[in-house]
Amino acid sequence: MLDAQTIRDYVKENLNIDKVGFASVDRFEKAPKFMHPLTVMPNAKTVIVFLKRILRGPYHGIDEGTNYLSYNAYSYLGLNTAIQAEGYKLANYIEKSGYEAMHLPSSATLPEKGPRGPKASPDKPPREISISVRIAAMAAGLGELGYSKVFLSPEFGPRQRIGIVLTDAEIESDPISVGKICDKCKSCVRGCPADALSKDEKVEMEFFGNNLEWAKLILGRCKMCHNGLNKKSSPFLQKQFPGLYIPIDEQEPSWVEALELGLNGFFKAVPIFNAMNGHYPNTVIAQCGGRGCVFECLKHLEKRGRIKEFVKDSPFSSDKPWRLNERPAHDENNGLVYDAEKEVYLRDRNGAEKTDGKEAPRWY
Repeated sequence: MLDAQTIRDYVKENLNIDKVGFASVDRFEKAPKFMHPLTVMPNAKTVIVFLKRILRGPYHGIDEGTNYLSYNAYSYLGLNTAIQAEGYKLANYIEKSGYEAMHLPSSATLPEKGPRGPKASPDKPPREISISVRIAAMAAGLGELGYSKVFLSPEFGPRQRIGIVLTDAEIESDPISVGKICDKCKSCVRGCPADALSKDEKVEMEFFGNNLEWAKLILGRCKMCHNGLNKKSSPFLQKQFPGLYIPIDEQEPSWVEALELGLNGFFKAVPIFNAMNGHYPNTVIAQCGGRGCVFECLKHLEKRGRIKEFVKDSPFSSDKPWRLNERPAHDENNGLVYDAEKEVYLRDRNGAEKTDGKEAPRWY
């Protein structure tokens, strides 16, 4: 018979997983059908949730504005891929032990897109089912939701990705522990380069006797920033479209509109976006760097000693978050291509090079 300790021992000896927790499906009683474990696996009895830490090192590149790719390529998309592999191994172990199990995609935002396919019959829920990984992690006793609604663990704060395995094995639930990490400092609100977290409006929720609250999220604005369409924080959009002006705090698209704008619009026009999306088809690419909801939160929690694992002699900066110039620095010709170092425009409106007798520097 499988129990929590047996699975923890297997995880420790065989998998590259940092933490695992267990929640009975009863804890999801109030979840809507399109987010309920029993809609995915009708005979499930236990939701197993596990964490893989995001390495701390890549955040220095985010902090200093020098390196984005190590975060979005490895600490986000690459880590999601690793979670898929570990989740399969865990589910495979459970099935070899005589039970059924299935691993779920590791996405926190798929429910926001909503149902995309027809029902199998009128009495069935929509096809597109996606359990909230953040709520599941909280239900499994792994931590709590922060003020930005990002999941926080006592070990890593916001610095992890989450995986879920469902099983018909009945395993004892871990105790729920909330209200011990986030102190509602609102660093996430102030640090978000998209202004996607409301400064005043909150969402409130009752969770097993605990009153929870987080900032109201402007989903479309968040997704635009996540897709790299915020010129305040995306060096890649700045590089490719220096003459474009998108005042991010004035945008009000839906989550779907923002996603489609990235997937079917800018992703194909910006080389790095296209490369990332080609390697991970039809997915998000985390070009925002989690600047407010993850990184500013992490900085605050480390300074206050509210999480266990951090490098004390390698602190992040205490400066205000950096921002790129959102407005184009147009010259009299409204030039479209310029040298990033010298801020010298290289082409006029007709595409002719403006070299002044010298070879024009190139972007690439």
